Amino acid sequence: MELLPTLISGEAWGARKGAGTKTARMVVGSSFMTTFALEQRPRFTRAGKPKSRNGCHTCRRRHTKCDEGKPACQTCLKYQGFCTGYDTKKRPEAVQHRPVVPKLAGTGYSVLVEPNYASLIFPSQLEKDHFDYWRSFTQTTHLFNSDILSQILPQISWADPVIKNAALAIGAAALETTRERRIAGKGRDHTTALTYYGKALKLLYSSPTSPERALLACFLFVTFESLQGNMAAGLNHINHGVTILEQAHAHNSISSSLLGGIVGSFRHIAQYSWALNGVHPQETATQVPWCCRGRRKRYAIDEIPLVFATLEEACYWGDIARHHVEHHGPLYTKFQVRGSSSAALPRLPSDYGSPSSARRIRSYMPYFDRWNRAFIPLAIRAEEQRQSHAESYYKAVSLRIHYLFIWVGVRTAGWTDVEEAGKVEAAFADIVDLSRQLLEAQAARSRPSAETEVFTMEDSPTWPLASSYRLSASLESRRKIMQLFREFPRRDVLFDTRAFLAMMEWLDEMASAGALPEDDSPVSDAIVFDQDKVSLRRRVWDAERGRWTNSDIAFSF
Repeated sequence: MELLPTLISGEAWGARKGAGTKTARMVVGSSFMTTFALEQRPRFTRAGKPKSRNGCHTCRRRHTKCDEGKPACQTCLKYQGFCTGYDTKKRPEAVQHRPVVPKLAGTGYSVLVEPNYASLIFPSQLEKDHFDYWRSFTQTTHLFNSDILSQILPQISWADPVIKNAALAIGAAALETTRERRIAGKGRDHTTALTYYGKALKLLYSSPTSPERALLACFLFVTFESLQGNMAAGLNHINHGVTILEQAHAHNSISSSLLGGIVGSFRHIAQYSWALNGVHPQETATQVPWCCRGRRKRYAIDEIPLVFATLEEACYWGDIARHHVEHHGPLYTKFQVRGSSSAALPRLPSDYGSPSSARRIRSYMPYFDRWNRAFIPLAIRAEEQRQSHAESYYKAVSLRIHYLFIWVGVRTAGWTDVEEAGKVEAAFADIVDLSRQLLEAQAARSRPSAETEVFTMEDSPTWPLASSYRLSASLESRRKIMQLFREFPRRDVLFDTRAFLAMMEWLDEMASAGALPEDDSPVSDAIVFDQDKVSLRRRVWDAERGRWTNSDIAFSF
């Protein structure tokens, strides 16, 4: 399949036979001044403090007094969350940099080198190793670039014991590379990882901290718990972060550039909270939640630009558009996580799936058309530079997959219009074909052996593929999705492809045996995730007791 037509067609369904929709168009007075001569100009003198040329690059550029803290000055950390560093002084040739931790196998990342200030931050070489491995591991868990991960978190951790211990916990836990040993806690550094994690939690809850530091800690805690396979605990940390952001927003505390940057990163990971249990801050006539609020307009979705400068910007606005329609449409997923701190999944509104509900959900289609028009030029460039800039190409592929996924959700009125779903089978086919390209590339990049687990902090194609299986009427597409999950097992934050595959294989077997009539789905209420199993839940009427009860079909994975 050629990717270029798929990426730039605007609406892939319109370019396919039987789609029946239009193809999106590309967008490609005077003043006077009196002067006086002074007989003697006053001489400017310096303040009493001696001049220093040892300040960091940022402070010197901003003409700000630098505290010259090493390895990062606190002035910069408070201003933007990271410090650009100092001029490097030439070291004697006899001094050699010592390699500390080898690169992750198969990732292509460089060997980390111990700086001269490491002994001031890490009391032992083991801590230094765990920190360096955390940084290497983090680079393999994200497709899109993030200043939060590459600059802000590492530098803040040097001075913040909560962030430092949380990062060390991830580094120690990630040293074991297989899913089974990570989840079972059989790694040689597992006990050390738990010790770091316990220290971070104790420090966070025993001392006052800023919203920025609390959110960064939540982000790292989610990573640690997800790596350990603790789905409910990871979701609880996400929900806690959502609460922190809502409180900061209510007190108008989201003003610093650092917190503003964290909001964008946290919005992406918070998609799991919103998708799995419907948690969302309440909106009033005078107060819009942090996740939906715009800077100039009431809603951020109304501020989508006509052109995106980078693929990262396209991802940022894609998250905003997706979240807005999921909760203002709304779109319901029927997923729950047992043991999470959130309330139970809300019951579907009585009119969900009705003509009025369908019209309301489909009214959001122009926002996705606008996003797609802004994305098209980047997609064209990524296709043209595929050989020389493969990473950008696969970012564009990922964005296209998620665009098609949410577009199908809107087009089918929240996955309720089966007849309309039959008209967009081309979109399901595109999701499957593009996902194979992306999964093959990611596996080659971060999975050097069959035993090594692919673990990411993004939803990647997992969620779109699972949703496509649920709605597609094509047996070929559904079985291709199952094959992808067999070939490329992975965990994406809270999602484990093995859980989805267990359900799919059972449904496929039942359908092949004729035990699942088309008008009788085994899932009428919810799909419930537990620690090591997933259940298809159906509410049935208990005539003897005179009430509704839950009937579960559980699968271990």
